[in-house]
Amino acid sequence: MDILILFGAGVYAKKYKALLDYLDMEFNYFTDNDPSKWGMVLYGKKVIAPGELKTFPDCKIIVSSTHEDAIRKQLAGMGMEKNIIGLDMLYDLCEHKLLKSGRKNFNAGGRKTILIDMYEGIGWGGSELWAANLAYGLSKAGSSVILLGCNEQPELEKEYESMIMRISEKDTIMQMVQLMEDNLPCVFINNFAGCAFMAAAIVKRKYTDLIKIVSVIHSDSRSLFDAYMMMGKYTDKIFCVSRQICSHMQELYDFDHASFYVKEQPIETDASWKRTENRSGTLRIGYAGRIVRQAKRADLLVGLLDLLEKNRLKYVLQIAGEGECLELIAQYIVKNKLQDRVLTLGRLPKSRMDSFWKNQDVFVNVSEYEGTSLSMLEAMGYGCVPVVTDVSGAREFIGDKKNGYICDVGDIKGIADCITELAKNRELLKTYGDRCRRIVQERCNPVKYIKYWIEEVLGDWL
Repeated sequence: MDILILFGAGVYAKKYKALLDYLDMEFNYFTDNDPSKWGMVLYGKKVIAPGELKTFPDCKIIVSSTHEDAIRKQLAGMGMEKNIIGLDMLYDLCEHKLLKSGRKNFNAGGRKTILIDMYEGIGWGGSELWAANLAYGLSKAGSSVILLGCNEQPELEKEYESMIMRISEKDTIMQMVQLMEDNLPCVFINNFAGCAFMAAAIVKRKYTDLIKIVSVIHSDSRSLFDAYMMMGKYTDKIFCVSRQICSHMQELYDFDHASFYVKEQPIETDASWKRTENRSGTLRIGYAGRIVRQAKRADLLVGLLDLLEKNRLKYVLQIAGEGECLELIAQYIVKNKLQDRVLTLGRLPKSRMDSFWKNQDVFVNVSEYEGTSLSMLEAMGYGCVPVVTDVSGAREFIGDKKNGYICDVGDIKGIADCITELAKNRELLKTYGDRCRRIVQERCNPVKYIKYWIEEVLGDWL
């Protein structure tokens, strides 16, 4: 039997391994261009350097990365282009397998089930919250909804947990294919371009008219775009969480522009609540999100704290979330004796976030890229003034120095200076905060959002 190698030991390795599991295909190694991964063991398989591929001249290679074009060129330069097994060939094998076991009778005119992907989510982040809220809203409107989750994810609030079908990591794609088959005709809403998307593509190859796929793009990242568009031919519609994402995708890919949809994120706020003005007290700054380096750049919070200290501000920063940068921040707090100024609260349940934002004056975000930050909109809905980096979605809700501040990505000094300006000019807290509340209440209505999905995105599919 030929040696089989997956080229790419990154975030998308999981779904390619799951696909091979579905096909009962054993593979031997990973390879990756990142030297830090060489020698490590992933899913029980060693990661070898690309240079070692030549010791297996007859091996078969599957590109398990979004950088497919670059890797194909790399392998061609090594004289190994003929060794590549394309994704279409794998799907041909999947279709052949499904033909042996697939169902034959369906109620094509019956009520459609909506399956919403939350499987790849790592916890209770923005994409998971968006998926859960969409599922809840569609269910309340009368749709039959299933949230696809995994056993390793934390338990969600009761109203969401009742809709979740949790999938184990064993026979992942097999379970998903069977679930989708059992619920045909259906609509699949793809949030992560992962295992569930692969399962939906397998089902769509056989039951083309019985499953519709909507791909939801949550972040303005070229590698993420590529991950979705690698299987773009299985996608019927694309929903973007910001106009900037939509514009960038339309510039990059030859996908029917009429199949793109955009709508402002839905935010539930207490419109009757009145903010107490903070005219001279401690400036209250809030951060809520994953405390990670990738995308969120939470490591930069340490530098921001340094600058706030140098500016001699009277402030308290409350941090809600979890992630690998939390230890770095905790060490900084202890070293600089900031326990009374910087509070790390861990991951807060959704039920506590309203009260969290009601007790902040400023929302801060240091991300490198985003979709449209739900935390930002939640904070603005309660009158917090946003001081953020220039990521997707920011300029759709913030006018710089009109209802908040937008700084260049990585410009921690700029962020510190804007926070300092708010501390010194407290009238801006009220002026900007009131404008933020009006914008969110007018544009982020949850009822209108679900209506848009039902009438515009899903339309006659239901």
